[in-house]
Amino acid sequence: MQRVITAVFLLPSLWLLVKHAPVWMFLVVATVAAIIAVWECARMLRTDGGPPFSLFAMLAAALLVLRHLPAMPHLDPLAILIALTAVTMMAAMWTRPDPPAMLRSVCGTLFPTVLVGGAISSIALLREIGGEPSQDMLVLLFLCVMAGDTFAYYIGRSFGRHPLAPALSPKKTWEGAIGALFGSTLAALAAHFWFFQGLPLHHALILGIVLGVAGILGDLAESVVKRATGVKDSSGLLPGHGGLLDRIDSLLFAGPVLYLYYDWLLRGLV
Repeated sequence: MQRVITAVFLLPSLWLLVKHAPVWMFLVVATVAAIIAVWECARMLRTDGGPPFSLFAMLAAALLVLRHLPAMPHLDPLAILIALTAVTMMAAMWTRPDPPAMLRSVCGTLFPTVLVGGAISSIALLREIGGEPSQDMLVLLFLCVMAGDTFAYYIGRSFGRHPLAPALSPKKTWEGAIGALFGSTLAALAAHFWFFQGLPLHHALILGIVLGVAGILGDLAESVVKRATGVKDSSGLLPGHGGLLDRIDSLLFAGPVLYLYYDWLLRGLV
């Protein structure tokens, strides 16, 4: 029930942020989310020796999102990542005791930047497209991810019998995954008939399935980090829910997938 209550309050807030707030406000909120989630991910990786350079990762992730602000100078995302790699490598060689620790620090800095910063940057790219279709795609994204998470949880808890990835998360089941696909597809269809009539029905069906799969993979990607580092929650930021990264992990792949789908198949169509 807690998940449903969260969705009831969160979805209208996201609707207002996407549909009615100025672009700069959306990007500021996205930047804050990126900084917090990158910090949480880097914090988990600190348990494995050779701690990441969290501040470098947070700054790079912020730049990946803020570069979409009209007032910002042009920043190539590849240049940001190359600069981060170079600075992190120099810092690691200077401050870490041996090559294995240096490599762990560099990888632990780059990984959350790319995984989290890249995902939220792709969501900012969707907002940068502009116009009502841009807003509708973002609402579609959040709706599908939240519906997929909710259906996966309740169907998995009620009917789950067959483990999906026991090495990563013993509680996740194939029944829950099917529930996620069903919930995401149902949400995409609702979006088509409710506010996104410009999205052809067959694309809505495909996106519902694709975003459902991407949401599951994003969830499992965070489970890899938590299982490898022995951490239960990314942080205690949200009482009863863990950290921010625990709440947005399904967006890690769903955001980039939706942008690529738009860029390849929907640009000029919606």
